[in-house]
Amino acid sequence: MRRLWVSVGLILALCALAGWHVSALGRLTAALTQELEQAREELLREEWEPAQELVRQAYDRWDGCGFYLHTTLRHGDIDEIRSSFHEALAYLSAREDAAECAAVCARLVNQLELILEAEQPTLKNVL
Repeated sequence: MRRLWVSVGLILALCALAGWHVSALGRLTAALTQELEQAREELLREEWEPAQELVRQAYDRWDGCGFYLHTTLRHGDIDEIRSSFHEALAYLSAREDAAECAAVCARLVNQLELILEAEQPTLKNVL
């Protein structure tokens, strides 16, 4: 009987940790999405400085969570997002094509939404 209760306790602990992970990832992606959407709006008005600062802040936040992200997410997804950040920052440094940079920001937002969706405990993800 003791083994049963230990097993149930471990399963509940794993469920709680999974719930915490989804919640923490949701907060992170929401903050990044907000910064990237603001940067996109600035780019559409061709305000390069504020857009560059917003994308840099988002990248720093993403990079600051690197250990957590690498231990909980697929490395391919993390690398794709990092590459997209570098692409956006390169466009911002060149200051040539605001529409293309805004498209990169939109792609980043989509990638962030997809990694959050992949981590949520839905029937589609379980099956």
